[in-house]
Amino acid sequence: MIGIVTNGLPFQNRFFAEQEFHYLYDEVLHIRHLHQYDLTKYDTLILSCRLDIRSLKRYQSQLLKFMNAGKRLIIFGEIVDCWFPTIDWEDSEVNFSWWVRDGGDLPMEMQNKVHSLFNYITLRDMKWHYHGSFLPPQGAQSLLDIPNGRSLFYVDNVSFNGELIVTTLDPMFHIGLGFIDQSKPFLHGIAKWLREEEKH
Repeated sequence: MIGIVTNGLPFQNRFFAEQEFHYLYDEVLHIRHLHQYDLTKYDTLILSCRLDIRSLKRYQSQLLKFMNAGKRLIIFGEIVDCWFPTIDWEDSEVNFSWWVRDGGDLPMEMQNKVHSLFNYITLRDMKWHYHGSFLPPQGAQSLLDIPNGRSLFYVDNVSFNGELIVTTLDPMFHIGLGFIDQSKPFLHGIAKWLREEEKH
C-alpha cells in the first residue's frame, strides 16, 4: 500500500484532483495529523513537494521508525533545514530558461543505468530544472548526477533497514500548477515502477 503526504496547499489539491495520477497512491495523509495514522500498513510513503518543515521535524522520529521497519520512504523536492538525517543538501541557482536559449542545455547524466526504475523513465523525463543537489551517503546509488558529481536523485539502501529515495525534482508542484510537461511522464514512471515493485 502506498500513502502520500500533503500539506493541503492549493497546488497539492489540484494535483490530487488529477484523475490520471490516482493510481500512484492508495491514501492521502495530512502532514499535520501524521501521528493519527497507522503507518505500519503502508509499504511506501511518499512525501510530496514543499511540505511544512516544522511538521516534518516534528514527525522525524515517526518517519525514521517507519524506515527502520524495512519500509520505503520517497522524498520529493528540497531537503531544507537538515530536517532528515543522512541527507546532505546544497542549494544552487535555478536555471529556468536553458531550454529557450540557442544550443541551451542543463547538463546532467544518468548513473547506475541498470536500476529497474530506468525501465520507466528517461533522462529527458528528469530534465527541467533543479533547486539544489545531494551528496549521497557511502554505498547509496545515485541515479542522476550533475557535472560536479553531486546527485539530483539517489536511492539509499544502506543507511536504514528500509529504502530511502530522494530527489530534488518536484513533479507534484508543477503538475498542480499546470506547467513543465516533463513532470508528468516522470511521475508516471515513478508510479509504474512502484506498482511493479509491489508485485515482488
